[in-house]
Amino acid sequence: MLFGRNRNVQAETVILPEHLRDEQDVPTATERPEGPYDISEIESREFSKGYMDLGTIKVPMRKNVSYRLEQEQAKNKVFAVSAVHENSTLQIQAFAAPRSGGLWEEIRQEMYDQNKGAKGAKLAFQEGEFGQELIIRIPAKLPDGRKGERIARFLGIDGPRWMLRAMIMGKAALNKKDATVLDDILKNTVIDRGEQPLPARQLLELTPPENVQAAMQEAAAQRRKQAKARQQESRTN
Repeated sequence: MLFGRNRNVQAETVILPEHLRDEQDVPTATERPEGPYDISEIESREFSKGYMDLGTIKVPMRKNVSYRLEQEQAKNKVFAVSAVHENSTLQIQAFAAPRSGGLWEEIRQEMYDQNKGAKGAKLAFQEGEFGQELIIRIPAKLPDGRKGERIARFLGIDGPRWMLRAMIMGKAALNKKDATVLDDILKNTVIDRGEQPLPARQLLELTPPENVQAAMQEAAAQRRKQAKARQQESRTN
């Protein structure tokens, strides 16, 4: 599947354990209806309740939603956070952007150009709640062997010296009703870009809390142990 990702990067998904999430503490939406928000637009910098603080991105926690971190295997860097609700997924990334804005328009067109040549791909622009979106459909085989397609809806929001890119997959990619919970998460996400100078388009790396990092390291160690066991088993066979 193309979708504008670097196909040379091996990604790893880390699902956050339930005990690291407190779903009872739900943040209150701020007065700005369009969201997501810059840290400067939030009265308090306290995100200990109701938010998962990943450094540059603060993600609101919602009931019946599972969260996972997308990590590069080689560098152990977290490049995205995903929220999964029922049969739909919202993936969020943030990038440094010029003060003049307009980065999403550039990236949206580049994604279109990169994917339009894919065999059987169908692409379309549409106007959404957050501005112009890009829908990409790629032919794929369904679990039961039938022919189907993978559908992703991309949208972007230009903020103060940052740009947020979101990818929505599953039923919410096409059905607005199914996207209600994920849209709410996106609207209330907070970006803390920091003051350091960064080149435009540089991905803002995420920093998981210490307890989450410990869980990720434990999971990685377990995977290495399992891989080693499989190698030994294959040698004996």
